[in-house]
Amino acid sequence: MNTKKKWLIPLGMWLVFEIVAVTLWLTKDNLFYLLNFSYIGSAIALGLLLFQLNNRHARRIVQLLVGLYMLVYLGLICQENMQIEGFWYYLFTGVFEAATIHYAVAKIFGPLLFGRGWCGYACWTSMVLDFLPY
Repeated sequence: MNTKKKWLIPLGMWLVFEIVAVTLWLTKDNLFYLLNFSYIGSAIALGLLLFQLNNRHARRIVQLLVGLYMLVYLGLICQENMQIEGFWYYLFTGVFEAATIHYAVAKIFGPLLFGRGWCGYACWTSMVLDFLPY
């Protein structure tokens, strides 16, 4: 790929996340959505750029950035239940919280758009398992 065009795919990915971030921020009137999706989109775009530049640690960098954010910040600090029981609880109570966002993006739309590579780059569970010595 032409080195001058290597930034197009990461930029496109970042723009997708920014559109989602701004849309949710404006419709839900909650700044968290803007910060959340901007951060995750920037981390994934950085990883895609590093991958295209043949950096061998690109995937692990994205896994650490996104995985630790989701596990430590969202899971432990914000105490969001992003597991399947949290999804059903929030869904049936009509609340649009982290679990419904997580399952819509991570389990439905992410894999539909990006295939199996989605969880390999942006999943805190795969981050934990990939960093285990085996």
